[in-house]
Parts: sequence; structure tokens; C-alpha cells
Amino acid sequence: MLLSIILPTYNEKENIELMIKSLTEVTKKNNIKAIITVVDDNSPDNTGEIVDKIKITNKIVHIVHRKNKEGLGKAYLSGMNYSLNQKADLIMTMDCDFSHNPNLIPNFLKKIEEGYDLVLGSRYIPGGGVHNWPIHRKIISWGGNFLPRLVLGLRTFDNTTGFRCYKREVLEALNLDNIKSNGYSFLVEIAYLIQKKGFKIGETPILFKDRIHGDSKISKKEIFRTLKTLARLKFKL
Repeated sequence: MLLSIILPTYNEKENIELMIKSLTEVTKKNNIKAIITVVDDNSPDNTGEIVDKIKITNKIVHIVHRKNKEGLGKAYLSGMNYSLNQKADLIMTMDCDFSHNPNLIPNFLKKIEEGYDLVLGSRYIPGGGVHNWPIHRKIISWGGNFLPRLVLGLRTFDNTTGFRCYKREVLEALNLDNIKSNGYSFLVEIAYLIQKKGFKIGETPILFKDRIHGDSKISKKEIFRTLKTLARLKFKL
């Protein structure tokens, strides 16, 4: 069984080498057959070029070079389509900045083995949480996850998490090219579509930590995009 770990990157030169090293060690230690799929949006800091050099000696490293910065959702889709073409059985997405702990990957695979089709890394179930967040960010995040449950009837608790693992069959059942949302609202939409298809979605606890190096990609626009996505899905706009 082949796992593809998708890392969307934009100006991640301070994190990418260490993250690839960590993922390589975790997969080797746990006997996980894996590839690391970096999706780089033409980073001005030469993140893509750094990965090109790494993959010469680290054969599990792959890279998708994108010409423009088109948003997180588009980057995920590029990585998913690439992973499917590489015959990956499982497709995982995670952040490159160590806000998602690579050592938790085996927990996702265990849930897959238990019969789940999509596993979400959840901050909002027992054992999960966030580290050193100001109160206003906690409120925004809580609201961003409560509203999809209220408006769309999602049964899972952390639908904006980017740390997740899909079975191949789940993504093949969706028309990925028809997903309209971008940014973090993409994560809500794809979870909604997967639940609507009748697939089994599970959650495993994670502790989310803010990045140490680089700048956060979250903006106020993401809040409005999520609200727009909820309205479109609810009222089929």
C-alpha cells in the first residue's frame, strides 16, 4: 500500500528540508511505503529548487512545480491528481511548517485500517487541541468549524483541518475538477462532498502548533470564502 504525503509550499525554504527529513525518518521507522509529494507554487524564496536538489538523492521525494500561486485548494488538487497518477492507495495532506506533527502519521493509518475512508486530524475531539493561540483565534477557529456542522450537517468536529488522509477510492468517487472553492474553504467542501457520498469519516486527535519559521498563510479573506462556500453548498447556488 502506497501513501502519498502532499506538502503544499509557498516560501517554505526554512522548513522544507527538515520536514522532508522528518517524514523520511517517520515512514522508514514505521515501515510505511510512501512518497513525499511537494506542490510548490513557484516560491520566490526558491523552495522548489531546494526540493529539486533533495530529490536527486532522496528517491521518495517528488515535486509538482506550479507556475502561479492560485491558492491552497488548487495546490491540493494538483497534489491529489499527481498522487492518483502515481498509483497511491492513500493520499495524505499536511502543512509544511510543523504545525502538523509527522510522528502522528501512523495514527491516521490505524484509523484507515479500522475501516474509515477519510481520517481528519482533529483539534476538537478529546486528546486534541491548539498550542499558544490567542483567544480571538480560538473563537474564529471554533466558529469556522461549528458553522459547517450547523449549516451543512457535517458530523465531524474539525472540518477545516489540513492534516487528513484519504483512501484513493474516495477521491476517485468525486469529480475533483468540479470543486469550486479554494483556500481553507476547500477543506470544508470536500469533507461535505465525501459525507454526502456516504463514505465513513473518522477523526484522530492532534495538537496544532503555530509555525516557528515563515509567515502564516491565513488571511481575513479565508473567513469570507468559507461563509460563501457554506451558502453555496447549502442553497446550491
